[in-house]
Amino acid sequence: MKRHLLFLIYCSLLALAQSKQPAEHFIPAFSLKPNSLELSRLAQPTQYFDKIGRRAGLMGYESGQFEMWVWPWKVLRNFELQFLLGSSTQPILAKDIVRTISVTPEVTTLTYTYESFTVKEHIFIPRKEPGAILLLDVHTTTPLSIIPGFIPVMQPMWPCGIGGQFSYWDDDANAYVISEGQWRAIFLCGSPAGQQMAAPPAHMFADNPLQFRIDVKPNETDGKFIPIVIAGAMPDTSNWKMKYDSVKTTYSRLWKDAEKYYVECYDYYQNLRTSTMQITTPDKEFNLAYEWGKVALDNLMIENPRLGYGMVAGFGLSGGGARPGFAWFFGGDAFINVLALNSVGMFQQSRDALAFTQKWQRQENFPIRKKNPSDLPRDVGKMAHELSQSDGLCDWWNDYHYGYNHADTSPWYLVAMADYVRTSGDTAFLRQSWKSVKQAYEWCISKDSDGDGLMDLKGAGLGALEFGKLVGIYADVYTCGVWVKAAKEMMLMAGLLNDEEVRSKAGLQYKRALGSFEKKFWMRDIGYYSYGITEKGEQVKEKTPWPATVVMLGALDDAGFSYKTSSLEFLNSSEISTDWGTRSLSPRSSLFDPTNYNYGAVWPFISTFVGMSQYRYHYPLSGYLTLQSVIRHVFDNGLGYVPEVFSGEMNQKLGEAYHHQGFSTTGYMVPFVRGLLGYEVNALENTVKLLPHLPANWDSVAIKNVPIGNNAYDFVIKQSDTALALKVHSLDSATCRVIFSPGLPPGTQVKGGKTNGRDNKTSTMASVQDGTATVLSDESQGFHPTTIEHVGSGDVLEINYEPTAAVLPPTLQTSPGAENFSLKVISQKLDEMDNKKVRLLVEGLSGKSYQLGVVRAQFVSLVQGAELLDDQLKISFDKKPKQEFVRKEIVIQLK
Repeated sequence: MKRHLLFLIYCSLLALAQSKQPAEHFIPAFSLKPNSLELSRLAQPTQYFDKIGRRAGLMGYESGQFEMWVWPWKVLRNFELQFLLGSSTQPILAKDIVRTISVTPEVTTLTYTYESFTVKEHIFIPRKEPGAILLLDVHTTTPLSIIPGFIPVMQPMWPCGIGGQFSYWDDDANAYVISEGQWRAIFLCGSPAGQQMAAPPAHMFADNPLQFRIDVKPNETDGKFIPIVIAGAMPDTSNWKMKYDSVKTTYSRLWKDAEKYYVECYDYYQNLRTSTMQITTPDKEFNLAYEWGKVALDNLMIENPRLGYGMVAGFGLSGGGARPGFAWFFGGDAFINVLALNSVGMFQQSRDALAFTQKWQRQENFPIRKKNPSDLPRDVGKMAHELSQSDGLCDWWNDYHYGYNHADTSPWYLVAMADYVRTSGDTAFLRQSWKSVKQAYEWCISKDSDGDGLMDLKGAGLGALEFGKLVGIYADVYTCGVWVKAAKEMMLMAGLLNDEEVRSKAGLQYKRALGSFEKKFWMRDIGYYSYGITEKGEQVKEKTPWPATVVMLGALDDAGFSYKTSSLEFLNSSEISTDWGTRSLSPRSSLFDPTNYNYGAVWPFISTFVGMSQYRYHYPLSGYLTLQSVIRHVFDNGLGYVPEVFSGEMNQKLGEAYHHQGFSTTGYMVPFVRGLLGYEVNALENTVKLLPHLPANWDSVAIKNVPIGNNAYDFVIKQSDTALALKVHSLDSATCRVIFSPGLPPGTQVKGGKTNGRDNKTSTMASVQDGTATVLSDESQGFHPTTIEHVGSGDVLEINYEPTAAVLPPTLQTSPGAENFSLKVISQKLDEMDNKKVRLLVEGLSGKSYQLGVVRAQFVSLVQGAELLDDQLKISFDKKPKQEFVRKEIVIQLK
């Protein structure tokens, strides 16, 4: 009897413990803070999403399946949820019932709904912790079992590999342990409310997923979250091994302090938004894309325990492999992205990215070791192309040949460094880096074998392309264009440090390069710049967008000639311009293949060069279409990010392309800030230029928290039928020099300018595409007699003009999978003989009709080649046997 009573008591206590255990390991629910950057839609189960922190990254699909990385280790893959109702053994797969996705910079929420339950899965990565937190918000009307499962991986990033992995269930943590025989890394994946469901074999991974079970009763989780955690720890730097106690401590801390980590993420991204330059335009899509661009670029900054803190190139799913997109360190990508970081005032990220690359600049016996002590030094000063995060677990530099295989990386370093110094004013970092800068410059000079001032690819490495027929040429226009700019920038940097020897040497090199560039690359018979030069000195007769690099950088500004109009108009055409970005090669080329990475695919990153060229040379209608084509990807693909590369024939990401590519984000950030808004800051001279080309229907643009040296300013541009005004507000009661030079519609008659209501003499300059009016804030340029030496808070610069008609940019007409369709504006210019006649050259598909908006259409007296219907130009193209893009000129007579 006594024994029976004891058994009953035991069973009762066990049942009580089992009933209380889950609730004790839930956490109080907390509200997610509203965020105006939220992007949401019906979930697309095969579309990408990610959450990235400094020490870890989670990459997956909107189905809820993901892989997990704690840099540089791939912890697991194919993590996904299943659900069981009551005593049923038939699983309900999360991917089959996912309904919506909501994304903010700090958290992604996937919602799964079924007839008897709703589960919201909130996913975020703590900013500086080696792990991930998933919080399940569950409402169920019937007993529910949630079954998380995953395949353990425990492999370092490509190209390294290890063996001896194992896993087991830890009853104390309620989590699976994932590790390997040397304990170099240890990870936990589980939930404090979890129960073991699998018994993996010793000393190896099972073929089937590891699963655990979380049981939930109706109303049991009201006001609570169920935490799921994936956690690691920082290794002991004495032996580069993780300690299991440290991993368990991290695991416990993450789920217990989940709200604190969420708030840290939220606060971090709010600070990123408010501490950098903010832009508000009438286009909400542009505004959202701009802020998400800052997030995407900032996410590239990661911490590797062995290698340090630097910028990786991008992210993507590795599947059964070990390459998570381009989530390792690429020098060239970092230097190009630095231009975007500088554009928005993310100077600390720029400096950190540059400093990291300096650690791996090639020296006499580092990081590539000499095979023999007597070997001569080779490539000293060359900047590294790429560095895998698994270096240290393998000998990246000496066992693999990828580290220094690009030539363009080193001149890009010089360009990026000068851009950082100019925009930030940080000459202390330049002084600290001067030895590195000079070494990179000397290496570039050493690759000028024929003394023409330009860099050769032969013996230096790869340039724009990495494979195929056009690789192995003597020089390409892209690398030479970057180098010309680099030589010019060396003069600036040497001058800042009073290094007259280097400044003089760079000046001579720059002069030679300017003289050679046009001679070598301009194809007189074709009217375009050649892609490259063969060893025999022959021009490569291929028309590509790569010449736009030299235009975007302004490398030829001192050459006495401007970029050729025919070249710019080719960039505007349907041969290069598509509705989803810039083709890498004309379809007319025999080498063209729309799915070939180098020979026909669309790279959003090339739109950096093309978009900037269009705005720089006053082709704002074309520039706006280029800008739109890349911005649209922020919303059509993985929410908030731009993929690496697309088909050259349809708006579809290529299968080989990764999903979140940093320089693809730069593909719209730089043309938006420095092109459309014409924003250029020179902190060294306390000067800001605003050279905007605003669409005529934009009434205002606000640019806030503009950093100029140690001070910050707000600028508001107001546009009306008769004036463009710039109002300045100093946040620090400081002053600066402002040059305000907006692009105006062709045919605009400028009446004059005002500074704080006082008349000024305003300079009006004709351009290819529009009029440009300039007001400066001091009299050093002699434009106006009554001046303000320093622009400060409340000052207003204004340009007045007669009202006239203005054509709006074409509307982008595309969707995923669509072919090239939208109207292309090749040029818009005043008639040489009649300044009241505007000639508009456009391209459209034969047999199709398009509409272009017109602002102030009442000032149009006559249109030829199109119909003016109220405020719309209807442009129709004749049918042809084969539908193709054809050109048509529209003549608009102004009143």
